[in-house]
Amino acid sequence: MSEWLLILLLPLAAWSGWWIAMRKEARDMRQSKSRSAYFEGLSFLLNDQTDRAVDVFLQMANIDRQTFDNQLTLGALFRKRGELDRALHLHRQLADLPFLDNTQACAVDFELAEDYAHAGMFRQAQALLEKRQGENFRTRDIYAALWRIYERTAQWQKAIEISELWQAAGYGSRARQIAHYYCELAEIAQSEGDTSRMHTLLDAALVADNRCGRAYHMQAQLAMQRGEPVSAIHHYHSIGEQAANFLPEILPLLAEAYAEIGRSEEYLQWLLEKEAQMRQARLSLATAETLSRLGKAEAAHQLLQSRLQEQQNPLLLAAYLQSHPEPSLQGLNTLIGKGISPQHVYQCNECGFRQQRLIWHCPACHAWSSFQPLIEVKVEQR
Repeated sequence: MSEWLLILLLPLAAWSGWWIAMRKEARDMRQSKSRSAYFEGLSFLLNDQTDRAVDVFLQMANIDRQTFDNQLTLGALFRKRGELDRALHLHRQLADLPFLDNTQACAVDFELAEDYAHAGMFRQAQALLEKRQGENFRTRDIYAALWRIYERTAQWQKAIEISELWQAAGYGSRARQIAHYYCELAEIAQSEGDTSRMHTLLDAALVADNRCGRAYHMQAQLAMQRGEPVSAIHHYHSIGEQAANFLPEILPLLAEAYAEIGRSEEYLQWLLEKEAQMRQARLSLATAETLSRLGKAEAAHQLLQSRLQEQQNPLLLAAYLQSHPEPSLQGLNTLIGKGISPQHVYQCNECGFRQQRLIWHCPACHAWSSFQPLIEVKVEQR
């Protein structure tokens, strides 16, 4: 019986061996074709024949699933080169492939969303990213892509929510950005005349970031509108404590609030203390101007003389000569006044973009609270 069984099994064994050999040969052939097609596609790409390269790489998907990642990367390279039409074409073709598993489908959707975002098609990009948000796929990248889109499209409440998710996941702090999102919502409430909601939103901004000078400034303006100069003074003082770089910007408003309650001398004392602590040229100039306005020209002259000894600043020199000019220096004072013209500019610390007025969101690099006030001195030569 065993001999008959052995005779019957011999053809089956022979057929199995042949089938395995044929499968190996077919697999080797596919791999060979895939490698050949891959190098052919690279050749087209290097010769700037990108259309033919795309066709070859798309055909590779039908030959070998392992080429999927290569094509995904190729589409990203097209996008970085600014060839968005080719990137979209390639990624859309990949999305239609029948063998994609869930991870691959998520990867294609993410790349397509990036293509759409770079093309300014934010609605399509947002839909794809939100669809994949709960897939546990590249969560950090999806969060980052979403808050960029929400910022570009002024969806401030969604920007707050995704930034809070970002922080909860341990990817880093976005307190500064969240505070500005609340300020943006507060500006909308202000335009609608809803001062109560505006106040609530500004409080939320300061809970998110207690160094947000923009929120303090808006609260002070709101207090002045309500006829509450003491509250406005408190908020302006907070700018001096938490966002000192912007202190010179609000001094006229702070002086107005003190004048409203008849405490200009108290304002002067506070200003003298701040100037002594910070020793900024703009603050020194503002302090000297306040002293002169309050009838203390000699004190203003002495302050400028002291600061000029510490730092050789042409603006301090011009103000010093003008504060207490001697008859023999009249001609020099006139020449300096005509030759030196200060100009206030604001420069982004992140990218160097310059602006004539203070803004909170850089239009070039999209950084928040990145602008710093500067004084440029132009010396006229004749």
